[in-house]
Amino acid sequence: MIAPLRSRPGLVLFGLAVILGSAAAIQADVTAAMITPFAVVAVGAMVLGEQLPMRISRRVIAPLTTTPALGLILAPLGGQGAEAPSAWTVLAIVWLSILLGGLLARVRGISVVEGSLGSRFIGMAVTTAFARGVVVEGQTLVDWAFDPHVHPAVGASGLVVAALGGALVERIVDNAVSLIGEGRPLAHIIAAEAGPIAGISVSTVASGPLIALAKPVLDWAAIPLLLVPVVVTYLSVRRLVTIRQSLDESLQAMARLTEVVGLTRAGHVRRVTALACAIGQEMGLDPSGLHEVERTAMLHDVGQLGLAEPLREGATINASGTEAEQMAAAARRIMGDTPQLASLAPLVAHVGTPFRRSREFGEHIPLPSRIVRVANAWDDITEGTRSPRARTVALERLHLGLGYDYDPEVVSALERALELQR
Repeated sequence: MIAPLRSRPGLVLFGLAVILGSAAAIQADVTAAMITPFAVVAVGAMVLGEQLPMRISRRVIAPLTTTPALGLILAPLGGQGAEAPSAWTVLAIVWLSILLGGLLARVRGISVVEGSLGSRFIGMAVTTAFARGVVVEGQTLVDWAFDPHVHPAVGASGLVVAALGGALVERIVDNAVSLIGEGRPLAHIIAAEAGPIAGISVSTVASGPLIALAKPVLDWAAIPLLLVPVVVTYLSVRRLVTIRQSLDESLQAMARLTEVVGLTRAGHVRRVTALACAIGQEMGLDPSGLHEVERTAMLHDVGQLGLAEPLREGATINASGTEAEQMAAAARRIMGDTPQLASLAPLVAHVGTPFRRSREFGEHIPLPSRIVRVANAWDDITEGTRSPRARTVALERLHLGLGYDYDPEVVSALERALELQR
């Protein structure tokens, strides 16, 4: 059981969603009175939302599905003498809508990520449990929120809390799938959550309860009207993601230049980047700082393109002082005139600066540069191998240069990061 879980956690999560959704469908009791214009529009919006997923940092979200689903879950669906549907019934409608939308998307050739779909539904199930399973003063949270004796602001806050609880569970489960299945560094996951995903998630969590609150007044029209802010946010984030993706692809292509032309060993940049991010995480850098470390590591060898004679095996640890200055100058020339890379130019240029210059001459060496310098030296010494002997030799070399070539705090963080990787 453990091997499949580790190799395909997304599929396992989808299986759990299928079991939960099937249980809801069995327990559901859909009556003719429940087939209202509001419910029909909500189902149509969820199916349509599955056709417009958004991929951010290798994860897939569907805000145009989640928003109407939250509106349906949190809205008062009884009234006019009709009995309010049970939590199982509402959850079954949501599940069948998502499943129908996913099947339609697959038929249309759109990639459906089972793990993301599963985490999305489980998050909605949690919101449904809060909204229609939690009893407040003898009523479900939804009935209590719309009770005339409850202040509207207090009732609305209760609905937002229910939506927020489901959203947090969705993100936690989705991140767990990414962490287990893809082995992505936790730093990358945190950075992604702090970026565009956070913005679109806030818009979704806010708009879902608004649809529910507007339902008694606008009925079905609440869904298309209050989806407008989410659609605008969706389009803005999608444009931002496209721009970032283009920049990241350009950086990856530039980072591979030295390997392609044979100046550095294959895989060197990838290994240095992964190790530098692990060191940064051990040093407690925030997502912005980790992003700087990652990009500095990706481009740390670009200055070798300015050398008249290539370094032996591309190992900058063997570079002379003159060669280090030439590489720094070349890095500044290559990146300095590009607005998107100009801020990285001094970080990359300082990778070759020995730590002693900060003590002896008061020269400021940015932390990302010091981190990448240590990660690069480690890979130059070990040559990408993980044998105990290579590890011992590399640590001895780094310890000999403590305070002279390398920042002692960074080397200490390196050792902690290596212990976690064992």
